[in-house]
Amino acid sequence: MPLTSHAVLTDPEFNVPRVPDSPPGGVAWLRSSVARFSSDAAHHRRRGLAVAELSSVDPDSLRLRAAERGDGPVEVLAEALGLPEGLADDVAVVAKSYQPHTAITEEADRAVTRLVEACGGVADEATANRIGLLVQACDATKALVANTVAGRTDPPVPLTRRVAPDGTLVEVSLAEVPFGIGPHACPGREHALALAAGLVEARTR
Repeated sequence: MPLTSHAVLTDPEFNVPRVPDSPPGGVAWLRSSVARFSSDAAHHRRRGLAVAELSSVDPDSLRLRAAERGDGPVEVLAEALGLPEGLADDVAVVAKSYQPHTAITEEADRAVTRLVEACGGVADEATANRIGLLVQACDATKALVANTVAGRTDPPVPLTRRVAPDGTLVEVSLAEVPFGIGPHACPGREHALALAAGLVEARTR
């Protein structure tokens, strides 16, 4: 698969890989309902839901709570979003099947069902994008913490994927833009940095 410049992230001719619509009930539904894998009006609407969720969480308070708890980014963010304890294991399972190029396991489908229940039991776009925030805070923030502790500047997510106008799937390095750029830039940049800073503080104090 060709690796291309991050400039394509701002090129409207390059889109995120399409995912098929899916009825509620598992990872396929989650993929088809989050901003991360959407384009155009659906992306704008779903991103707005994620941004609204994040706007209720003060990054400085998140950093302080992460430093106090010292357990993990999902646990801290879930608490800040008013969600119950004990979601991190299910989020980690879903994260392994979240990307469209990964296989969906029955375990991950069951985990999505439990996360929907934890978020109020309604499998709608608001719930999907709340779960998406937790999933995207999972491995990426842990990598950000590990890199910071080790003194590395590697991006927590090394690459992303786009589809070229001719249908070719290309990989895009995030080495110079660790939170992305363009319409799909990470809406939780400040929150991720705050979480990581607090967790690093907890590890090193």
